[in-house]
Amino acid sequence: MKEKTINISGITCMSCVSKIEKSLYSNPAIKQVAIDQATGLATLKGTPLPHTDIIENLIESVGNYYVNATSNTLHASTTDQRSYKPLAIIVFYLLGTTLLIAYSDGVILPKTWMANFMAGFFLVFSFFKMLDIPAFASAYQSYDIIAAKVKWYGYLYPFIELALGIAYLLYSDNSTTHLITAIVMFVSLLGVVRSVVRKSEIQCACLGTVFNLPMSYVTIVEDGIMLAMALLMYLV
Repeated sequence: MKEKTINISGITCMSCVSKIEKSLYSNPAIKQVAIDQATGLATLKGTPLPHTDIIENLIESVGNYYVNATSNTLHASTTDQRSYKPLAIIVFYLLGTTLLIAYSDGVILPKTWMANFMAGFFLVFSFFKMLDIPAFASAYQSYDIIAAKVKWYGYLYPFIELALGIAYLLYSDNSTTHLITAIVMFVSLLGVVRSVVRKSEIQCACLGTVFNLPMSYVTIVEDGIMLAMALLMYLV
C-alpha cells in the first residue's frame, strides 16, 4: 500500500476535517485518511493512490482549502519507481506472438498481422484496466478530454477496448471497427499530447493502475501507432 503525506491549508475545525475526509474517501483508490487539524498534515494510503492533481481537486472541491505542493512527500519505502519496463515487455510479447501467428502460413500479410496485433493489444490492455476499474477511471479522468467532463466514460473505456479486441478477433477486416478504433485513439491521443505539452506529472493509465507508468512522449508514440494502424486498415 502506498502512502502520501500532504499539507492542507485552510483547515479551522473538525468540520473541515470531516468534509475533506468524506471527499477523499469518495475516490475508491484512497483506503485510509488521517488529518491533523492543528498542522494541516494529511496522510493518505491506497493501492495505488490517485495522482496529486486528483487529490487536490477532491480537497478543493469542498471548500476554501488548498494543498501546499512544496510540502508534499511520497514515502520512498512504499512507492514503485516509474518505469516503462512493463509496457515494453507486453508490447514485445504481443509483437512476437502476432508475427509468429501471421507467419504460420509461410508469409506475413501486413493487414492480417496488424489486425492480430490490435486484437491482442486491446484484449491485454483492457484486462489490466479491469483489475481496478474505479482506480483506472480516476487516473484516466486526470488527462483524457472526454473522461474529464463525462465521468462515466472512464468506467466504460475498458469495455470499449474489450469490444474492439473481440471485434478484431472475429472480424479482422471490418471498416466500422477500424473507424471506431481510429476515433477512440485520436481522442485518447489528444489528451495525452495536452498533458505532455503541459509537462504534467500524471500517471499513464494505459495499463490501468497496476503499474506506475509515467506520461511522456512514449505514450504519444503508442497511441499514435495504434491510430496509424487503424487508419491504414480503414483506407487500404
